[in-house]
Order: sequence, then structure tokens, then C-alpha cells
Amino acid sequence: MRQLIIFWVFIIPALSSWQLSAQSVVTEPTLKDTEQVIEVDNKISDDAIAERLSNILISSNRFQNIDVAVEDGIVFIQGETQDQNHKQWAENLATRTEGVIAVINNIEIKLEDAWSFQPAVDETLRLYDGFIRTIPKITIAAILLLLTWFVGKLSVRTSRRILDRKLNNPFVLRMVTRLIALPVFIIGLYLVLQITGLTKLALTLLGGTGLMGVIIGLAFKDIAENFLASMLISVQRPFKIGDLIKVDDHEGVVQSVTTRGTVIMTLDGNHIQIPNSTIYKTTIINVTANPKIRQQFSIGIGYNDGIAIAQQIAVDTLLKQEAILKDPPPEALVDSLGSSTVNLEIYFWVDGTKNSTSKVKSAAIRLVKRAFDAADISMPDEAREMVFPEGIRILSGDAPAPIDTPKKPAEPLANKAEDNLQNDEVTTVREQGKRNQLTTEDQNLISDDA
Repeated sequence: MRQLIIFWVFIIPALSSWQLSAQSVVTEPTLKDTEQVIEVDNKISDDAIAERLSNILISSNRFQNIDVAVEDGIVFIQGETQDQNHKQWAENLATRTEGVIAVINNIEIKLEDAWSFQPAVDETLRLYDGFIRTIPKITIAAILLLLTWFVGKLSVRTSRRILDRKLNNPFVLRMVTRLIALPVFIIGLYLVLQITGLTKLALTLLGGTGLMGVIIGLAFKDIAENFLASMLISVQRPFKIGDLIKVDDHEGVVQSVTTRGTVIMTLDGNHIQIPNSTIYKTTIINVTANPKIRQQFSIGIGYNDGIAIAQQIAVDTLLKQEAILKDPPPEALVDSLGSSTVNLEIYFWVDGTKNSTSKVKSAAIRLVKRAFDAADISMPDEAREMVFPEGIRILSGDAPAPIDTPKKPAEPLANKAEDNLQNDEVTTVREQGKRNQLTTEDQNLISDDA
């Protein structure tokens, strides 16, 4: 019993609705009076009216199996359509035709099959036809775009050749040449958009809502910031190609400056690209801007040694070193009093473009220690050595026999590590940077003689 109820409640209505959708909806023919004055002598032939109406209805692509017949000014329309509005449109069209007395509309409204793929096929064919029609436009637009790019490049090269001797700043020269070529690109782009029919779309995007401008501004914020910083670095020139600089925790030789960032090569041989906005907003230490670089080191002497004598020995020793500059002269100043030493601070200057500061400092420390040893100036160790100025009193027992300690060999004036005090590190990095450039010459915004 339950299965029978389900059959009558669900299956029968579903079958009925499917049959109704598959069948044509037949409507009673309508008689439409045009309210025209019926003349005895008809000036327009019935065949002409039928032919005219048939051509119009067929051309509209809204009807199937259309057939128009006219007898004594009465129009009989047979056919099929899928929309009630189309049927009404055909009837109104016939009533407006000259010579028509009445219209009998027998057009049937045929419902479209729910599983028909014809609409999708028709839409695909329509898109295909549209694509075929746009191929000539796309071809011409592509050729015009390539021509625009070629003419723009030619204008850049020509203007660069003319202005190369007049503008010494590479960044300004690059900007001026691109500004000269900018109208060529704008005109070419406009013509491409005009040919492809995208001019209105481009104007809508450019002059549309402010939201797009905000989004673009946020997206290109860093790019614009780096570009502005590149312009300021190019004009102010805080360094030049080949300078040894320190930025944040990075130290290296400047290789190039582009519109995006500054490329340096560290003393380890690694390329580092730092954004120009960081370069401009951060403290820059240009090590090679001033060739004179001061170095210092500390040394402690015993309390029983003469401080003035030790100072003079240190200064005289440094003055004998050729890599140490005589102007400004070296200095030896008392820095502090330790637990068992008087600490001296030794200052001297080195030409950083010629000599390595680390090697010269190593030689200076070694030679000062050698001079102190030769002058019997003690250098106690604060951490492990106790100094007894009055000696140690032995209360009982025999005095131990003195122990003969071997003499230490004299410190040589030079050694293998300090034979060559020249600044080989920076020179080596500069040579490697020239052989391993990441940017071309025309991309560099500053020169090595800036």
C-alpha cells in the first residue's frame, strides 16, 4: 500500500511534467484587427506582403518553420517560437505592415528541452566567430606594438648618444632619454588600444574609482620609495664605485647602484643587494672616502716601569714603521690603572687605500712588544700574575738554588705574515667585482669617478 501511494504521489506527477515539457504548448490562434480602412481596390499585392513579412521573421532568428500567407489583406502566420514576447512581436510587426487588414497569429510556443545542448553549442559558435573576426585586429595591434617598441628603443639610443657628453650624471641621463621616448610609447599604446577596441576600457581603469589608485599606490609603495632614493643617491653621491662602505651589518665594496638597490661585494666575495631606501635612511660609513684611517690597541706595563719611557718607546717604534703615517703622528696615552698594570692606549694612522689596516695593526702590536722586551719593560697579566714590589720573605729553611731559565729568542723585525702590508683584501674584492658584475653599465646610476 505504501509503495502504491509513493507511486501516485511522486512518479505520476513527474511523468506528467516531463510529458508536458516535451510537448508543444498549443494556443488558440488570435485574430488581430489592424483598424485600417478596408479599400475596395487594394494597391499592395498579397504576395508582396507575404514575402516581406517572411523575410523579416526569418532574419530575426526567433522563429522556426515560419510560414506567412496573405489572402485579401488577411495575414496568416504559422510557425514555432520559444518565447511569448517573440510571438507578440511578430503579430505587432504584421499589423504595422501596409496593406494588412487583419492578422491571424497561429505561432506555437514550443518549450525548450531541458537537456538540450543547443544553447551551449550556439554560444560556443558565437564566441568562435567573434574570435575569428578579431584575429586581423590582434595581428595589426601586435605588429604596431613591436614597431612602437623598436622606435622607442631607437629614440633612447639616439638621445643618449646626443646627450652623453652634456650630462655627466648617469641617472639624469637615463631619466632624460626615457622621458624623450615616453611620447612614442604613449602614442603607440593608444593606437593599439584604439585598434583592439579597448580604449574605453583603459580610460575606465585609469579614471575609475579611487580605490584602484589606492591599491596601486600600496602595491608600488616600495618601488616608488626605492626609485626616489635612487634619485637622491645619484644626485648627492655619498659614495662611488669601488668604495668600501658599511651599511647596517654589511661591509663591502660598492659594485653598482640601480633604480632598485645598491650592490656591494663583501670581503668574503658575496654579492649583497641592499634596497636604496635602506641605504638612504641608514647611517653609511664610507671607509675609503678619507684615505687616512686611525687604528688603536691597548697594552699594559708594570707599576715599577716608567710610564713616560714606555710612551716614548712606543711612539718611536711606530714612527719607524713605513706603513704608519707621520702626519698625524702616532700617540701613546695612559688609559687606565688596572689591578697590576698601567694600561696604555696606542693610536696611529694608516693610509687605507694603500695598506691593510689589520696587517699594519698586527705589525704595530708586535713591534711595540718587541721594543718593550728589549727595554726590560714588564707587561704583567692581570688575570694570572701577582706582583710583589718588595719581594717575598722566607722565614725558615734553606734558600732554593736559582733555576736557570732559558732566554727567549729576540722578536724579529718582520715576519712572513706582514711582509706585504698593502691593502690586498679590498683590491682583490674590486678585481673580483669587475669580473662578476650583476648589472650592466647602462643600468648603473653612478660611476667610479663620481
